[in-house]
Amino acid sequence: MEIIYGSMSIPAGAVTLGGYLARPDGIGEWPTVLVFGPEPAPTSSVKNICRIFGRHGFAALAPDLTHDHRTNRLITSSVAGFISDPSGHWSNAQFGYGALAFASGIYDASAAAGDDELVSALAMVGGTIDGVVKEDLDGVDVPILFIGSRADESSDIDGSLEAKAVLARTTYVLYPDAEAGWWDDDADGFDEQRAGDTMDRMITFFGEQLPPRV
Repeated sequence: MEIIYGSMSIPAGAVTLGGYLARPDGIGEWPTVLVFGPEPAPTSSVKNICRIFGRHGFAALAPDLTHDHRTNRLITSSVAGFISDPSGHWSNAQFGYGALAFASGIYDASAAAGDDELVSALAMVGGTIDGVVKEDLDGVDVPILFIGSRADESSDIDGSLEAKAVLARTTYVLYPDAEAGWWDDDADGFDEQRAGDTMDRMITFFGEQLPPRV
């Protein structure tokens, strides 16, 4: 699909927040995904991933965050309120939306899923489902997709697998040999084949779990 993309301003009461949005260039309210990357501001790779989602019929918004996760919870709440406002004209998030995390962005995404019942699906790529994430997701009953790699030294795969006991709706996809940052086209460990497979799986997952375009 043809898309509209770029930086955007997000009204949040007396302040204005920032972010990067990509969405189809067409009439309709699109299934929406909030994207949380490994850095506070959307990286070039995260922006590219947003554009790929846009070309596949999603609105993908990566908010500008901070290094403080408590502050990020407040920012995310304001962003979620913005996209789920029924008076909006491009997102159908009032019926549910997705949260997508890369690497350490898992903490902001899991907090979003724990705080907002409108989060209908959660995908995590290259992070670790540790005690903090499990606590955030305690009582959250949504489908979860975890994509990791045994060769990613920045991720605790065995610990993440143990979370299956409490996160029963989690589907795991584990690569045997993808290095850290396999999904990031700016990283030394970038793996085009694995990155493409990861992207396909995320698009399929959110396409199945999120409310369709209206």
